[in-house]
Amino acid sequence: MLRFWLVFSLINIWINILYSQDAHFSQYYAAPTLLNPALVGTYSGTFRISTIYRDQWRAAIDTPLKTFSASGDVKFEIDYNKKNLPDIVGVGITFFADRVSVFDFNTKQILLTAAYHKALDKRTKQYLGIGFQGGIGQKSVNYEDLSFQDQFNAIDGYTLGTSEFLPPNNKAFGDFNMGLYYTITPSKKFNFHIGAGYYHITRPNISFFNDPDIIDPNIVRTNILDPKWSIHTGMSLQTSEYVSVQPRAWFLQQGEHSELNLGTNFRFKVSRTSGKYFHVGPWIRGVKNKDNFGFESFVAMAGVEFNNFILGFSYDQNINSLIRDRRNLSSFEFSLTYIGEYHNADDFCPKF
Repeated sequence: MLRFWLVFSLINIWINILYSQDAHFSQYYAAPTLLNPALVGTYSGTFRISTIYRDQWRAAIDTPLKTFSASGDVKFEIDYNKKNLPDIVGVGITFFADRVSVFDFNTKQILLTAAYHKALDKRTKQYLGIGFQGGIGQKSVNYEDLSFQDQFNAIDGYTLGTSEFLPPNNKAFGDFNMGLYYTITPSKKFNFHIGAGYYHITRPNISFFNDPDIIDPNIVRTNILDPKWSIHTGMSLQTSEYVSVQPRAWFLQQGEHSELNLGTNFRFKVSRTSGKYFHVGPWIRGVKNKDNFGFESFVAMAGVEFNNFILGFSYDQNINSLIRDRRNLSSFEFSLTYIGEYHNADDFCPKF
């Protein structure tokens, strides 16, 4: 019972915090349009399909928290002079879903993205890109899965009716985001990139109580989705014929909350001619809520590249000292990316 109430309390805290925040992934490069709208079209190929699934706290609760995203984008090269490094136009579509099964609390989004990448220098393969993203989001909750204090019958359960005022349990809202991205590849052995995304520019009101039929002036009808900064950077350095080192960092800021992800992936070539690679890397995540900053999770990542497919796995282990029974508060992610008409060119954007 103690473990149940601990997990129940954590879920409630998680909902209260993320009701006005975004869910996200540890393998953030496997969901590029959620990382930065300007990443549409940044790959060596003509089209890309990416999917990722996150399963959180399965060992601690019967119905884990689930997050899923799928996206597809295509790119077109524009070479006005037929001699210079071509500009690139990318367009894409993204579907995102997040579910807290205990309360059947769901968040869904569908987003359209367009980006333009201007070639700056042919010799060093420099690009500067800008991306815009817009779409519709929806939040819903199943009231049948909720219980209130006045429903307790004082004997054996929550069977009575409730006097709580329950608004419509579906809320739709529009959303708009934008991003910038810069990359340089001065040699086949080195690549550097940096980018920033700014999300929820219009600050949508996602409150269920924001309904014209509600006339009670005492009800708070506003719950603003705070704008979010997503700043990421990294590099790829080939240290030998078979090994590349890829240190990366990702910083998030939304409202009073911030997060920092630091890590390094190591990319190993299986053989000289196979075109197959193996990835592995450790990561650490730190978070700042209202009061202070502290380390939250250790993340282990692994993945493989073969036949235009990129397959990734990651495991998050909570290391927060506030949670004593943290063995079961872990998460697992699985991602799959396919790049069509792949050609062996210099990296324009990290693959994993």
